[in-house]
Amino acid sequence: MKKALVLALLLGLFAQGQAVQGEALWKRLCAQCHGGRAQGARPYPGLEAAAPLFRTPEGRRYLVLVLLYGKRGEAGLMPGFPQLGDEELAALLNHLMALLKVRAEPFNPEDIKRERGQNLAPDRIQRP
Repeated sequence: MKKALVLALLLGLFAQGQAVQGEALWKRLCAQCHGGRAQGARPYPGLEAAAPLFRTPEGRRYLVLVLLYGKRGEAGLMPGFPQLGDEELAALLNHLMALLKVRAEPFNPEDIKRERGQNLAPDRIQRP
């Protein structure tokens, strides 16, 4: 019982730390274009339409690829962030999920690591 309580406490602290990290990364890297609440800032899009992508394996892979390699869209080129660590990118995606009020499995560093090293051009990233 005591071990379970300690484990639950540690997991809670990890989740809280990841949430703080995700929010800080969002403010620093994303909010200028996508807004503080992912609502968009002209000419860049809001991300409300991305909400369903968090619920499918193909959509989740697409979101990871966009963060790693960037994406060319109507408003221009969104840069990728391959310089960020797997933990940081997972935290950023989890923060976006919270902003959009999506209930889905949280991203973990392994989700990011699986897609690294492909060196995809932003034009090759296609929404499922």
